[in-house]
Amino acid sequence: MVGNPGVFLDYTTPVLGKPWRIPLEVPFYQWTVARWRDLTGMGLDQSGKLVSIGFLFACLWPIWKLLQALSLPAASRFLALAAFLSVPLHLYWGRSFLIETTGLFLSLSMVACVVAGFRGRDWRWLVAGLVFGILAALCKVTTWAVACGVAGLLILFSNGIPQRKDLLWMGGAALAAVLPLIPAKLWLNHGDKVKAENPFAREIITATSAKQSAWNFGTWDQKTNPEVWMHIGRHITDQLLVPVPILGHWILPLILVAGAAASPRRIPLILIFLAGFAAGPLIFTNLYFEHNYYWVANGVWLLLALGVALAGIAECDPKSRWPVPVAVSLGVVVCTAGFAAWHQKFLPILQNLPTREALAQAWITPVQQAVPPNRTILILGNDWNPNALYYAERKGIGYPTVAGVPFPSPIFDESLKLFNEQDCLGAVVISEALFTGQNRDLFLEWLDKLGMSKSEIRTGFGLMFPALDLTQSEKPTTN
Repeated sequence: MVGNPGVFLDYTTPVLGKPWRIPLEVPFYQWTVARWRDLTGMGLDQSGKLVSIGFLFACLWPIWKLLQALSLPAASRFLALAAFLSVPLHLYWGRSFLIETTGLFLSLSMVACVVAGFRGRDWRWLVAGLVFGILAALCKVTTWAVACGVAGLLILFSNGIPQRKDLLWMGGAALAAVLPLIPAKLWLNHGDKVKAENPFAREIITATSAKQSAWNFGTWDQKTNPEVWMHIGRHITDQLLVPVPILGHWILPLILVAGAAASPRRIPLILIFLAGFAAGPLIFTNLYFEHNYYWVANGVWLLLALGVALAGIAECDPKSRWPVPVAVSLGVVVCTAGFAAWHQKFLPILQNLPTREALAQAWITPVQQAVPPNRTILILGNDWNPNALYYAERKGIGYPTVAGVPFPSPIFDESLKLFNEQDCLGAVVISEALFTGQNRDLFLEWLDKLGMSKSEIRTGFGLMFPALDLTQSEKPTTN
């Protein structure tokens, strides 16, 4: 997309072989990053991270608007915003090169606009909610799906039992929240049609694939396995329910209970936001099990429940002076604990990431010197990791053994037949953890059949075996 604004829907994802198109989300985030890169000349990594951070801060507006529409006092809104910006979840993943904060901003904006339109009886907000909902569903459908459920619950229950006079506005708000499902389904159908042309994509990431369904939603065995939920719980405690001295991880649950007890009228809102928080892992169990960054999509609902609970504490006794200072103090404790946990656990990770120079020495330069830009790289043992191909600036096959595709397999043979002499395999990279013991002899035999050299080059992503025709000819120039 860089340098070519016309590339949008017809984009390539060069990680599963030919044909290179396997459309997943509509690339609003990626296109924005590319345009920022073109406009400023900033590096692509830095552009991606800056746009992600920008959308993280943009989330402050829909959070404020939503809590305002729900009649929460300004102090509680500020505390909710502070908590949002202080937990390690957002401090760490918000500055990554991912679409998460974009999808979150669009989904939160959809909920905020729909609720504001319903409670304020304003069609303009409902129309804005519909637009944001369409963009959210096309950008990150799993984030939108949970947000849509939260919007529905807020419409139904946040203001007591609905009256007959509310039905028209409830219907309009429901349509604004649900109608984005239509363009999302159309895009899904289009994507499946395109992905069906790719042997690997057809097997594992079309909507009709059994493997895709199990990957997204998990299995019943997984949903009922206590160890799965213990693992998911560690994601939560590491990134959201960070420990506080003496109270440990119990500070947020205690605030939620105290807020509900202090102001029972806030209980429906607290329960609705907690339902949104729980819906993600309950529905998309495997995604939340495998990827801790998925909590960016629904950790915000727990923090909104926190804001409502703090409002409940602050308003429990209007005649007394102590409730507001107590609520503010608790909010400060949560924020301080979040910053401290980020500094202790996550900042060292960021500080120890490899520099561009280290990446160049360990990976980029060896690959670009061995493999021409038009040739393909096969990578084994780094499933779903796009970093290798991204930094090498080469197309390739990140062999999806974790998705249950055996190696080698008829699918791989079918994929190889799609290549020609110009873009055929230029190298095979095998994780050193795989290239051991009995596997070594099997791999060497297999490399021989593929026409690869048996002389290995050690790289940051594994042992690289260039194609024989490249080792016997002039070295390609670095791209």
